[in-house]
Amino acid sequence: MSQPLDQLDVHIIAELRRHPRTSMADLARSLGVARGTVYARLDRLENTGTISGYGPDIAPSGVGLDVLAFCTLEIAQGSHDKTAASLASIAQILAIHTVTGTGDLHCRVVARSNDHLHEVLQLIAAIPTVLRSQTQLALSTVLDRSIADVLIGA
Repeated sequence: MSQPLDQLDVHIIAELRRHPRTSMADLARSLGVARGTVYARLDRLENTGTISGYGPDIAPSGVGLDVLAFCTLEIAQGSHDKTAASLASIAQILAIHTVTGTGDLHCRVVARSNDHLHEVLQLIAAIPTVLRSQTQLALSTVLDRSIADVLIGA
């Protein structure tokens, strides 16, 4: 079960979001708290899974992945786990969601080009439990918030 975040937790997350390479001493100083307090808070946030990792935020276009698509898949009944495992083996699939409404799974896919996307879609179509797919190309990204942005009200 998740623990509610207090204002200090949110401020720590906001500062790390704005300045991810800051030292613990600088972080504590900017927040007006002891370094031990920051360490303890981060330890708790990490141990509870609230902070799931640290790393660079990579722009897909910066590494040549200029095409973004969303695939809605209808799958064979009772094949959710098997299909999800097969999809997860395709590196260009960034996320797989179980959805309501039309379709069973929704995938976020990146590719270098439309030809590359076609290759990825062929890999998806080759999965025996995928019955139908519908793909939408993203022409532009208007908004792409992170959970940290939601927490800090960005």
